[in-house]
Amino acid sequence: MRRIDLPAPLYETVIEIDERIGARGELVQALDLAAAERDLRATFESGIRAVAIVLMHGYRFPQHEAQLAALARRLGFTQVSVSHEVSPLMKLVSRGDTTVVDAYLSPILRRYVDQVEADLTGGMKTGGPRLQFMQSSGGLTDAKLFQGKDAILSGPA
Repeated sequence: MRRIDLPAPLYETVIEIDERIGARGELVQALDLAAAERDLRATFESGIRAVAIVLMHGYRFPQHEAQLAALARRLGFTQVSVSHEVSPLMKLVSRGDTTVVDAYLSPILRRYVDQVEADLTGGMKTGGPRLQFMQSSGGLTDAKLFQGKDAILSGPA
């Protein structure tokens, strides 16, 4: 008998949001911000500080994702990855996976990048070397713009 060990998911919890914008932009169900705030607040109080926001047609009609992102930032989440910004693709699963990876990796990469930058500059405020990182695409990006989604196939991840 085969035994398949699946990797553990990168996320700890899922919050279902009551809302729906149709494929053509029509409002099917209004965003319930009060319920979203209640659930996000409980998640924050449980110790989680990173959130990935992915809604069905958010790649094309991002207004509800943007409202949820603003709410999450107001509540104190330090990493807010929003699918229409991270990976504006039609396919929900791949967009969601990329957004979750970004939420998971970005805080870790930020600490790493900040440490490398501090070691290179020796505490100098300006005039230090220009620090860039190679992205999964093979291109270079400035250290301040380097995000988890850009590092999936790169060395720092």
